[in-house]
Amino acid sequence: MPLHRSPASRNARPPSLLSRRTFLAGLGATALVGCSSAGQATDVDLGGSRSLRMLNWSDYIDLGADSTLALLQTELGLSVEYLEEYEDNYGGWALIESNADAGTSGYDIVVPTNWRAAQMIEQGWAAPLPIEIIPNHVNLDPQYMTNPWDRGSRFQMPWQAGITGIAYDPALTGRELNSVEDLFDPAFAGRIGLIGEMREAVGLAMLANGDDPSRPTEAAARAGLDRVRVAVESGQVGEVVFNEFADLLDSGRFVASMAWSGDAALLQQRRPDIEFVIPDEGGIQWFDSMVIPANSANVAAAGVFMNYVYDPANAARITSFVQYISPVLGVADELRSMGGASAELAANPILFPDDATRNRLFTWGGLDDTEIETAIDDEFNELVPA
Repeated sequence: MPLHRSPASRNARPPSLLSRRTFLAGLGATALVGCSSAGQATDVDLGGSRSLRMLNWSDYIDLGADSTLALLQTELGLSVEYLEEYEDNYGGWALIESNADAGTSGYDIVVPTNWRAAQMIEQGWAAPLPIEIIPNHVNLDPQYMTNPWDRGSRFQMPWQAGITGIAYDPALTGRELNSVEDLFDPAFAGRIGLIGEMREAVGLAMLANGDDPSRPTEAAARAGLDRVRVAVESGQVGEVVFNEFADLLDSGRFVASMAWSGDAALLQQRRPDIEFVIPDEGGIQWFDSMVIPANSANVAAAGVFMNYVYDPANAARITSFVQYISPVLGVADELRSMGGASAELAANPILFPDDATRNRLFTWGGLDDTEIETAIDDEFNELVPA
């Protein structure tokens, strides 16, 4: 997802809060920060910062007695309140913004999509990463270190990356779907899902129009938006969705939908007949990123958390559960060493894109005029039910 510097959240949809899962573990004041690539561990005195409050999307880490989150708390001596209340980049942003406006330390780590992370950095809402206590920062895939809004990844560390493509039920479509144009086929009217993120939905429509969403112009972006608007208002699109597209495909309500790669992979575990494809025109790549809010009182705790999940073995455990693209180097090797179904993931080109796959992926580039991009964002959001 793209850089978008101007906040559009004043008119955003209100957040819909999901269940809260809170895990409490050891209360030690010193955490062992994992090993760096050089194999050296670092002891960090957390002082009074023995707790951590994290805001994340749902189903984005393994949970339970033997999960990464439980192990992390035991090994690091942290008490983690893990909140799955970041439902989308509008309601979730409202939670971040309300704390920033109030000057409170509501969260110690938040996980917005990269364009929202860029907004946090530009507006001074992000604390610099405590790199000195994150030796595993060296395990970050270099492709994520060249963002113009955070070169060197000094204010954020990607959590997971994904691809927005098409998921469909061949038994209901009656044929293979390989093009964005298939989503606009009148034969499927009312049974198509559209992802409720402007940069993905409009980006795919731009690809269908022959335009490049990594270098968007106002004319091309508006042409993509117009195509999306017509599809929604004509009834071609049955619903504007987020990760609930998977349940709607599973139930037969949808025959096809714009889809997130990881959620589609999890759906395929119970419905192996469902297909996920990167369209011939290309797919949209994005990443969600860990950011420490500037008003966090537990920066050191956030740092040791980040270091732990950037250990390749721990990152591989998370990847095996969420099945999104890990930004951590060495995860494929760790998955292979795990054997079984985890080892099979290491050969998945959606999780570990080869050069041919990467060449078909586009990341929204952002409009030069941020006021125009905000206006397009607002117009798109008018199509999304509150």
